[in-house]
Amino acid sequence: MMESYAYVVIPIIAGILAQIAKFIIYSFKHGIDWRFLLEYGHMPSSHTSMMSALLVTIGYYHGFSTPEFAMTLVITVLVMSDAMRLRMYVGSYGKTINRLVDRLQMDDYSFQERLKERVGHRPSEILAGVSLGVVTALLVIRVSQLV
Repeated sequence: MMESYAYVVIPIIAGILAQIAKFIIYSFKHGIDWRFLLEYGHMPSSHTSMMSALLVTIGYYHGFSTPEFAMTLVITVLVMSDAMRLRMYVGSYGKTINRLVDRLQMDDYSFQERLKERVGHRPSEILAGVSLGVVTALLVIRVSQLV
């Protein structure tokens, strides 16, 4: 694989694999729901998977002590923090609003459906995303060297 494409292709592959894994895990637990193929939250974190794959790719092609790697590391940490903290808060707000609507018995509630209560990630889901991203990047880089 040409190096210039690797920075886009490898993270996209990692993200797609994470979404497919998430869909399969959800389907085993709850049955097939095709809408879940593009959902946020749950196991593994696709955002974290993509950023981890990008981090490894940049480290491999540019080195692990370069400004490019340092910038990607900082952005990856921010993405993981956002996935765990900020989006968990959003989910807790959704849960609170849904409970309030239920308690007030608002039949004319303007939303067609309830707000999502689970949009963030648990630490284990972030760790799974990191693992998937790193392994994907290493495998794709290795396979591209063989071709």
